[in-house]
Amino acid sequence: MKNSYVVNFREIMMTVILAVLCGFIYIAWAPLYGVADAIYPGAGEVVYGTWFIAGVLAAYIVQKPGVALIAEVAAASGEFIMGGPYGLSTLLYGVAQGAATELVFALLRYRTFNVSTLMLGGAAAALASLGYDALTGGLAELTTGPMIAKIAIRTISGAILGGLLAKIIVDALAKTGALNNYAIIRKKMEKPF
Repeated sequence: MKNSYVVNFREIMMTVILAVLCGFIYIAWAPLYGVADAIYPGAGEVVYGTWFIAGVLAAYIVQKPGVALIAEVAAASGEFIMGGPYGLSTLLYGVAQGAATELVFALLRYRTFNVSTLMLGGAAAALASLGYDALTGGLAELTTGPMIAKIAIRTISGAILGGLLAKIIVDALAKTGALNNYAIIRKKMEKPF
């Protein structure tokens, strides 16, 4: 069976549903980030990786071009529309993070979705968010040590919470049979024994 790179209606719906759910999670997550950062400046970076999960989740399930970008932008849009605390910048972060995650899967031609690739997708989103921070002045105010710590911690958080956690969630969901009509299961069934 030849793999099609055309995203069908069912896959679009799965992507949008995941994105909306992630948008709710992102709004709920903002206070945790704020509390962590208030307790110790920079501690919010430890939990920051959750904001990168939508693109990795959707891409792992659907495994087609554009899905990671669509999921991150849709999740950011949902977060914005539902009154998320970060305003319009949320949309710009969503585009940057989704594009970075998408790039990882594109470089591997949408064929490799192992734990390393998914964690790399989460880490790439983290680096993209840091790039946006640099453009808006969020990194310039830091001295070298705290800047390096912020970059390292957010990137690791992205790999773990954005990538590894996405794999754990999707693999658990796949065991229920809920994803039987998606690439994550179809590709496993197509492989010879």
